[in-house]
Amino acid sequence: MPRKRRGPTPSRSSSPTIRDVARRAGVSTGTVSNVLIGERGVRLASRLSVMKAAEALGYKSNHMASSLRRGHTRTIGVVVPDLSNEFFSGLVTHWESQAATAGYEILVASSGDNPETETRRIQSLIARRVDGLLIAAARDDFGAIPGFPGVLPPAVLVDRAAGHKRFDTVSSDNVAAGYEGTAHLIKLGHRDIALLTSADSHLHLRDRVQGYRDALKEHGLADRARLVIGGRSVEACRVAVEQEFSRPRRPTAIFASTFFATLGAIKAIHSLGIALPRDISLVAFEHSEWATVFQPYLTAVAQRREELASNSWSVLLDRIGSPKAKPRRVKIPVNFSIRDSARPLQS
Repeated sequence: MPRKRRGPTPSRSSSPTIRDVARRAGVSTGTVSNVLIGERGVRLASRLSVMKAAEALGYKSNHMASSLRRGHTRTIGVVVPDLSNEFFSGLVTHWESQAATAGYEILVASSGDNPETETRRIQSLIARRVDGLLIAAARDDFGAIPGFPGVLPPAVLVDRAAGHKRFDTVSSDNVAAGYEGTAHLIKLGHRDIALLTSADSHLHLRDRVQGYRDALKEHGLADRARLVIGGRSVEACRVAVEQEFSRPRRPTAIFASTFFATLGAIKAIHSLGIALPRDISLVAFEHSEWATVFQPYLTAVAQRREELASNSWSVLLDRIGSPKAKPRRVKIPVNFSIRDSARPLQS
């Protein structure tokens, strides 16, 4: 009887393998595997190298079967104050990418910057058996309100509540952010610099104010501090700037130390008919694409969103693997981009 002819041999998949990731990251395949399944004992530098290599190669892991055997759901809960804020939506986008690379799904919720709402969102995520939480806290004393869950899955606080006693924290160097923006304006000759902030109720905002005061003090301008607390909306910040310009000695420069403060300051400048940067210099906070689309291009201090996301993701995986380890404190430098919205003071 003639032999049955076999069909064509399947072509080898061109998808990257775990060996490709290991080769690109300069680590062993075992290290790659441990990173992707969230095992303990991998140094942060190696973990970041593996994640970057996997993302660059487009490697997608699938560990659902092994996850179920371990009792994990391969889901991470994310709670941020406001998804309409470009900074937080940017963090979520980066986390989604890292989750896909590591074979996780993320569940995203918004707290509205309200501790009670935040607690309900966290309780809902716990009910869905998430393996961990990434949280931009509504308050610095995260977890202190009545009814807060007594036991959480592994959690990392991101951007806010830096140095919290109970949790790992990953944040920007906000003191340096406040200092750099202010020092730049001082070097341009400005002495009446208004710092516009959304609120003073959060540590990260108070740190930016501290950096502002440090720069003024260093240059002998401590008595000329002009702190303007706008509020938690663009319109509130606009009104605060307009009120500041009604004072006898108007500022010659504004350092807007939040995203909403930046938008509010720009709206106020336009509504008052003031020319930017001829009549007022502006240093913005956070980088947005529109900062280099509309003229003048905005000089800006910006948080490194991708680094905040990748570091917090790595710290969370470490925490999942080592739940009893001491809390870690990670601080990320900021970027400073000099463009056209701040110029030397005209005598």
